[in-house]
Amino acid sequence: MVGVSMRILSGFGAYSGFITILAWLLLTESFGSFAQNDVDCLRAIKSSLEDPLGYLGSWDFSNNSRTSICKFIGIECWHQDDNRILNIRLSDMGLKGGFPQGIVGCKSLTGLDLSRNNIRGNIPNNVSKLIGFVTSLDLSYNQLSGEIPVDLANCSFLNVLRLDSNHLTGQIPLQLSQLTRLKTFSVANNRLSGQVPTFANANIPAESYANNSGLCGGPLSPCRKVEG
Repeated sequence: MVGVSMRILSGFGAYSGFITILAWLLLTESFGSFAQNDVDCLRAIKSSLEDPLGYLGSWDFSNNSRTSICKFIGIECWHQDDNRILNIRLSDMGLKGGFPQGIVGCKSLTGLDLSRNNIRGNIPNNVSKLIGFVTSLDLSYNQLSGEIPVDLANCSFLNVLRLDSNHLTGQIPLQLSQLTRLKTFSVANNRLSGQVPTFANANIPAESYANNSGLCGGPLSPCRKVEG
């Protein structure tokens, strides 16, 4: 009887050990895949931007299995050992090109700073699909044009949104008032017109709208009523 019990316990121990190993393998594969997504994300960003000053030269993907992207210039990780990107800060590096669509692969990203570069073209209309979980987005002092996409209102975790000193036109989407976490917002030095949004939990000063000849409402002059 004792022998039978020992064999049962031994079998149970082997089964338990197998489950533990299987779980570890699944977790390892999951983290490895997640890190690979971030590696591919940075590879796509690098390939889509011109880098005349060579700042992205440290982004070396030649030994992919041992590369720690957390050591790349401008990259901050959640933890140095898992390669999951927390922030991308590439301010004032002379970078040229459009908004890097490849950033969609950085699934754990919470902050993006591309300020003071030569980023051109439009802010993507599907921007929330690319960086939906960011809390800080700084695209100031670039060459961005076109209208501010309504889809930015779906980046619901934003605390900071800086679009100042570009060539943006049209109206500021009033839907941005849905960004209830927003504390800092600036669209100064653009070519915007119309009514400014009202933010429930932020007191945005007039300076954040400066040098846009057609803006009104909020901390600015009242908007004129359209007579029917």
